[in-house]
Amino acid sequence: MSPTIPIKQINRNQIYRYIYKHTKVSQQDISSDLKLSMPTINQNLNALRSMGLISDQDTFESTGGRKARAISCVKDARISIGLDITANHVSLVAIDMYANILHYNRIRHRYTDSFYYYATLGKLIRSFIERNEIDEKKILGLGICLAAIIDEDGRTIRSARCLGAPADLYEKLKPHIPFPFRLINDANAGGFAQWWDMEQDRTIIFLNLSNTVGGAMVNNRKLYLGDHQRSCEFGHVTLVPDGKPCYCGQKGCVNAYCSAKNLSDMTDGKMSLFFEYVKDEQEPYLSAFREYLGYLAITVNNLRMQYDCDIVLGGYVGSYLTDHLELIRSMVSARSRFEEPEPYIFTSKYLFETAAIGAALYYIDRFIRCI
Repeated sequence: MSPTIPIKQINRNQIYRYIYKHTKVSQQDISSDLKLSMPTINQNLNALRSMGLISDQDTFESTGGRKARAISCVKDARISIGLDITANHVSLVAIDMYANILHYNRIRHRYTDSFYYYATLGKLIRSFIERNEIDEKKILGLGICLAAIIDEDGRTIRSARCLGAPADLYEKLKPHIPFPFRLINDANAGGFAQWWDMEQDRTIIFLNLSNTVGGAMVNNRKLYLGDHQRSCEFGHVTLVPDGKPCYCGQKGCVNAYCSAKNLSDMTDGKMSLFFEYVKDEQEPYLSAFREYLGYLAITVNNLRMQYDCDIVLGGYVGSYLTDHLELIRSMVSARSRFEEPEPYIFTSKYLFETAAIGAALYYIDRFIRCI
């Protein structure tokens, strides 16, 4: 934290983070591990209680003498909302301080750059909050993710060729959203959600296999964004020279072969139905899936050779790949130059709506940093 931050806030933040990490602690635990005096701890615990962030849940078993109070974070002390905008749908999630999904809804709402679309979106957000009886006083903000290259300010879109969103999307949404909000690249949001769930600090690549293919790298607890906010655009790496056309105007991009649309278009956009047919070994779905996995294996192997880290498969397709993970690992291994001591290909914990969850986590993370 910055040295200009008052020592009281530094101590309060340190104590809250400790309780947050350990789930249930005593004052003695805090004092012993953080090397803070009891008066300092008591003062800050009272401040956190007054903010509604912690509570005394129970007592620990006594080993002799007075039982110690068990202090825990209040999981729903604050709530954040995530919104994923795609070409044909919007998804809304509400999460608590521990990224537990409290409420979720996916609605068909075809994107158009129009007042009607943005006004309707505002009504959908309001309805989501009211229907689920979410206390607006607890809402930290709304993270909005979409397939776009977005400036660091979280407001200006540099490019959104696939969706067709304008550079001033933020300003068009502003009259319809009564909370703080921010625009976030969908793959970066998915990567952030994956990092949040990690028990250890590791480097990971998140491969977002949705209607467009994107990616994110998390390293040393930070997203690597590149010099121009467009790092990890794996969907536009050339996979087959002069191959199938990509929406970007080039040919042979990963996106042209590994986009979710390659599969869902065979079942009128119903990905779950496609995988039902695969499970039943029905043609031509089984052959199409095997072809898809062949291109995916090349892509994953290339990423492993470049970055030498764990690779997490997410997005619409990734949500259905857990049952096929061993096959994918074997296909990638067959292309690898090296023996791998342990698995490095995984699917996301958040099988569905990973990006929306990651977008919501932006405000949870910021709140925890600033307590």
